[in-house]
Amino acid sequence: MEALGPIAVLGATGLVGRHVIEALVRAGACNSIATYHSRPAFECPGVEWRRTDLIRQGDARAALQGARAVVLCAGKISTTAELRRDPVASIVQSLRIGVNVLQAAAESRVERLVLLSSCTGYPEGAGAKEEQAMFRGDPPAGWFGVGWMHRFLEKQLEWYCAQLGAIRSATVLRPTLVYGPFDDFKPESAHFVPSFIHRVVARERPIEVWSDGRQTRNLVHAADVASAVLAALTRDSGFSAYNVATPRSVSVNEVLETLLEIDGFKDAKIVHLLDRVGGAPALDVSAAAFRARFDWQPSLSLREGLRDTLSWYRRTMGLAR
Repeated sequence: MEALGPIAVLGATGLVGRHVIEALVRAGACNSIATYHSRPAFECPGVEWRRTDLIRQGDARAALQGARAVVLCAGKISTTAELRRDPVASIVQSLRIGVNVLQAAAESRVERLVLLSSCTGYPEGAGAKEEQAMFRGDPPAGWFGVGWMHRFLEKQLEWYCAQLGAIRSATVLRPTLVYGPFDDFKPESAHFVPSFIHRVVARERPIEVWSDGRQTRNLVHAADVASAVLAALTRDSGFSAYNVATPRSVSVNEVLETLLEIDGFKDAKIVHLLDRVGGAPALDVSAAAFRARFDWQPSLSLREGLRDTLSWYRRTMGLAR
């Protein structure tokens, strides 16, 4: 990592960004740059903190000053709950941040850039999605706006790298549904995993599940996404895009049942709201290409990852069992 020179992690206090910073420090990258905005910075050896509002082009340029490599994690997470509340705001905010940062990176001629994208851009259809399927039709209706936002940023980065040569090396990572410590646990905006954790720890009765709970999601722990980012930083040239996923998808019911078992909530009552839509359709993706290129695989099982996240939430909230 040190050979890369200063690595700027944008959005370093978010779910993925925080894990990336901690992984870089463990890997010996002792001259990292980290940005923060709404969440406070945290103590981490060898990290230079820069408070920035990446909505502003000038702040985006300042954030990258002196950096040779960039990891773009910043943006507003467009969970189903957030999109239901406001289908536009989070997407527009993330688009503005992404455009500003990529323009600043091209102007600065950074050597390497890793963009955290999303699998929400994939169109519907049977079978596990491989990377080349991203632009074959529109994203599902529920993810139309956020999917196209991520597609646009990917193409902007490809343009800067593959056609203009303004960025020497660029890798897009498309993780599936990311969870872990430092996630958003607010009921009004959280996705279903931290929402379940909050309700399990609070001993909420009943715990409501939209639809029948058999809808599936592919969950990947933020620490595993961070290890994928570090692997991607080793690329030496060109543009590429990869899925980052775990070997199997799991049902919403399985996630909840695992959390109840881990936390010892034996007398929980679960109510399925069959008249409520349980989010976008299931989406299977293949991470075979990334695994083959970087010899990468996730280190945490679903149970291990959920236990880690639930334990962190209890410690953080001061809720001893």
